[in-house]
Amino acid sequence: MNLAFSVARGDRCLALLPMLDKQTGPAIVKILSERSIKKQTVGGSMARRILRSNRKTGSLVRDAQMLRQKREEVAEAAFDLFLKQGFHGTTTRDVTRRAGISAGALFTYFPSKEDILVHIITREQERAESEFLDVLRQQIDAAVRNNADPETVFVTVFAAFVRSVDRMRRFILLAYQETKSLNQPARQALIAREKRLQAVLGEAIEYGVQRGRFAPGNIGLKAHNLMVLAHAWAIRHWVFAGAMNSVEEYIAFLQPLVLAMLEKKAELSTAAGGQRAISQFAPAK
Repeated sequence: MNLAFSVARGDRCLALLPMLDKQTGPAIVKILSERSIKKQTVGGSMARRILRSNRKTGSLVRDAQMLRQKREEVAEAAFDLFLKQGFHGTTTRDVTRRAGISAGALFTYFPSKEDILVHIITREQERAESEFLDVLRQQIDAAVRNNADPETVFVTVFAAFVRSVDRMRRFILLAYQETKSLNQPARQALIAREKRLQAVLGEAIEYGVQRGRFAPGNIGLKAHNLMVLAHAWAIRHWVFAGAMNSVEEYIAFLQPLVLAMLEKKAELSTAAGGQRAISQFAPAK
């Protein structure tokens, strides 16, 4: 009998074992058993590797989610402290105590205290842009298509902006307090985002200028002044305590003032020095 052929056939040769002599039979049984065990071991190892890989992928996803969540918890703890104690008055140990983490663990989430401040300001400004810019530009585009009343368009856009300030009062207060603490790139990014928000107000004013409702000239400066009036609700909120109980009251108070400013016919001085100052407020292109 060709033993190599029989062994290669695998388990089917077991049926021939009774025909083999006492010495050959046990040898073949040993060979077949070893081959069977090897197959099972290889198959089992592969299955275990696949399962381990799946578990590792799931673990990485969960770890990334947990990292983002903890990073935001640390940022929120720092946010409160920066507002109350100031950026320079807050130590990394203060942040770790408030966040409930060890001193060394902080640097797992942020390289430095300044990076926490940059993260907070960037996050809040991006949120403002996503909530505010798209909606207001859609309103302005719809107004242009429908030839809507310029005063109605402006009042709607400005009121929406003031309401966004109300929702972001804590952030705006922090930005006013700590812009000086940002590095140059982060400060420039903040200013660029501010100008994009200012440009939307400028578009609402320009819409009224083109239709003869508002006075032309210095649109960028006017939009900047409107932003400052809106921001007062956040940075000087204590002034309104007891006098105005809601942002809607503040909007109603501002409306005649801002319309009077836009309707004013007298132009600002265009002397060289004044013109240079005005150019600082030109909307970003």
